[in-house]
Amino acid sequence: METILNLPIQNEILLSMNISKAEFASDIKVWAAISMFYFGKISLAHAANLADMHRFDFEKLLSKYKLPVSLLDENDAKKEIDLIDKI
Repeated sequence: METILNLPIQNEILLSMNISKAEFASDIKVWAAISMFYFGKISLAHAANLADMHRFDFEKLLSKYKLPVSLLDENDAKKEIDLIDKI
């Protein structure tokens, strides 16, 4: 595993949020994972991994924020159904 970000954060931000550096770092990872998944940059499994969460827990988090757990559109869903019907 590689550390990529060294993000300077003003102490006032941590104080205003009443969280520790570790909690802030965890929040940043989770929100980055949500954003990257939502915009189709990474898969659900990779997003869950980035957020240090089990996939099921990550799906529950997405549901909590009323975000989709699948990025399939209607055409993709039809293709998946057709493929299953052929099996």
